[in-house]
Amino acid sequence: MPENRSVRRGLASFSPAVIAVFFIILIFSILRIKFYGNPSLSIAGNDTITYVEASRAPFFSAEILTGRRLLTTNLFYKIFEPQTGYEIAVNGSIDTTSRAYQPGFDKIVIVQLILSLLGWGLLAWFIAETIHNSWLKVLSTILILTFAYTPQMADWDSILMSESLTFSLFALQLAFMIKIGTMLQKNENAKISKWALAWSITFFFWAFLKDTNLFTALTTAGMIVILFRSPAYRKNKQLVTILVFLAIIFVLGFYTASQSSRSLAQLKNLYRDDLLVSQYRIDILQEMGMPAVTSRDDVNNPDFEAWIMDKGSSTLARFMIAHPGYPIIKLLTDFSPAFTEIGQTYFYAKELNPARQILFEIGNALHPENTTPFLANLILLMGLILVSRKGIANSSFWAWIGLWLFLSASFTFIPTILGDTWALNRHALYSTMVFRFSMWILPVILTDLALHSVNPNSSDT
Repeated sequence: MPENRSVRRGLASFSPAVIAVFFIILIFSILRIKFYGNPSLSIAGNDTITYVEASRAPFFSAEILTGRRLLTTNLFYKIFEPQTGYEIAVNGSIDTTSRAYQPGFDKIVIVQLILSLLGWGLLAWFIAETIHNSWLKVLSTILILTFAYTPQMADWDSILMSESLTFSLFALQLAFMIKIGTMLQKNENAKISKWALAWSITFFFWAFLKDTNLFTALTTAGMIVILFRSPAYRKNKQLVTILVFLAIIFVLGFYTASQSSRSLAQLKNLYRDDLLVSQYRIDILQEMGMPAVTSRDDVNNPDFEAWIMDKGSSTLARFMIAHPGYPIIKLLTDFSPAFTEIGQTYFYAKELNPARQILFEIGNALHPENTTPFLANLILLMGLILVSRKGIANSSFWAWIGLWLFLSASFTFIPTILGDTWALNRHALYSTMVFRFSMWILPVILTDLALHSVNPNSSDT
């Protein structure tokens, strides 16, 4: 009977490998909490005060979208602010020090930890669901959680800035995306409304963490358009709705960014450190309408700041188009350094040794500080695309995901490099993290696809 077959399929899903994956996620989550000390301890940076101040904009106001910080952190810090206000007690930007209990901020770092456990745990679970080989299910789960819970990533959960949310919401939306993709892979008309809603909410808040994240909205829209080559996908109204949603996010994000002052600091850094160091560039920019300057420090003059706010970004764009050598050289010069010094420098926790030192050593293996992850991604992506042309089950889906990961990382990486000269390593962390993550998970996927192509009827090939 159909009901009995459904029950049997449900029971069959709880195979030893699935049970192992569940307990691995549970154990790693417990260890993540245990090895990092008191989860309510936090540390601020120089930027933390700007998150606090920006969050005080009224809920229903343009300022909450166009202020110094973006919507997600504005809401995040507003919701958890105590009646007595936040109290910054330790600032790791001034000097590397220990974390401390800071009234009000304790809730923020605890929620950051919860989102991290949820995001990476679900991502490990849903990726394991797509893998056929039992041993590779276990391996992928261990790799993902070890990658996420070593200090190079996990330390950011204690830091009062946007990096922790960037990582955890990325993992969560990718988990939902993979779930939606596997459902559509099995049935192009699958009912994905609930998962699509979960993904949309997560992606919305992730997109409004950093302006460069908006480029991923464009990437995702373009990747969905590729699916529309198939008539069945073109008829899927849920995908069309997601496409419209992404267009709204990009237009809203682009408009609010253009109306905000948050790019002022980055533009001043670019003009001072890159453009005003060359008389040749100064002459060209002045021909384009830039005010006369006598030194690089003129970027701090009120008149020059006013010009930057009004014309600085458009003039910079015109300069890059007219003189493409500048952005090309800048990309080549800053590309390699962006992969280095990825660890946080805000706090130390020597009291957590020796476990913490061991975690650092494991993390050093999974988070190389060089451009190898980028090159590895190119090779792995080529392999996925070639395998997908063989018609192996799930190969087209994973080629789509691999391409999405690569393009998302690349299209946020380029504006990050071209858009500032300060703290490049931290600002590029999302992109370099994706390259490093893909370098480890994609070989597991390729291996599973290869094994499945040899024996498609076995889950323990």
